[in-house]
Amino acid sequence: MEHSGIVPSLLVILAALALGAVLQATSSVIMPLVIAVLLSFVLSPLVEILVRIHVPRIAAIIIVILGLLGVGVLIGRILYTSINALVQSWSIYQGRVLGLYGKVTSLLHLPANILSQPNVTRSIGGYAVGFFGDFLKFMGSLTLVMIFVLFLLLEKPFLRAKMIDAIEGARTETVVRVLHQVTDQVGRYLTIKLLVSAAVGLTIWLSFGVIGVDFAFVWGILSFLFNFVPAFGSLAVGLVGVVFAVAQYLPNWTPIVEAGIAVAAVQILFGSILEPLLQGDNLNLSPVILLFSLLIWGWLWGLMGMLLSVPLTVALKIALGSIPRTRSLSVLMGTGNTRKHPGSSADQTG
Repeated sequence: MEHSGIVPSLLVILAALALGAVLQATSSVIMPLVIAVLLSFVLSPLVEILVRIHVPRIAAIIIVILGLLGVGVLIGRILYTSINALVQSWSIYQGRVLGLYGKVTSLLHLPANILSQPNVTRSIGGYAVGFFGDFLKFMGSLTLVMIFVLFLLLEKPFLRAKMIDAIEGARTETVVRVLHQVTDQVGRYLTIKLLVSAAVGLTIWLSFGVIGVDFAFVWGILSFLFNFVPAFGSLAVGLVGVVFAVAQYLPNWTPIVEAGIAVAAVQILFGSILEPLLQGDNLNLSPVILLFSLLIWGWLWGLMGMLLSVPLTVALKIALGSIPRTRSLSVLMGTGNTRKHPGSSADQTG
């Protein structure tokens, strides 16, 4: 009996490893499709609003996509100009950081040659290049993403009827219900997260701009993007921005303190108050699972995997909860607070 339980578990582990290898190998195709599906959840309500005011669906979809592309191109051009200026003045800030590091090491009696070693500098540069490489890779696949979004939005009105016709019998209701739950929960999460992240990025941009921190727009965009990384994304960017302000302004502590206060205020207002108030316990995901999913998806797809980790894990949890044999895994992925989730996977049947 022990062997009969071990073998299926090993098969599940092997299947998971094989799936991970496939996702990593096919990331250039699968990742744009996943991004397009998630974008369609956010853009679909805008399309429906235009359709209700008698705009033809195809025209409504094109208007929404062109609007998104217009905003993306505008932000991309400003960001490119700012990053180009940062690269040109990088040696100046590097010298300031090394000077600051020398003062800190002499004060604390630490080794004075760590940052000056070539391998350390090369590693820091490698991480920066890797990040911007992932970002540029995503921008390069934007055309493919938009094509996927176009056809997904065109297909949406017929999806339910097609699934009912394709999946006959007792499973039809289950599949339709799971699809509705994924669309509802992930779409709600992404919409709220998008609005909150935009507010975070805008606030950091304006705050740093008023204080006078160089490249405030870059810090705003990075705060917007990394706010999608659960737990510590925007906080990490904010702290790096404060360190940058230290290198820019020291020994004048006033703007440095102001930058630190701005980052702390944004984290408290948006991260600790507004977003939890809007999201509630909608996701029903354990913090340990959130962190684990962040590591796994980051390993598979790099930066974009980290940004997509939460919606993908939510969809996986809902899917597992709809299958009787895997429902226990869905329960383990949750917070354990079943009172707030009477319709959760633990209570579903069939």
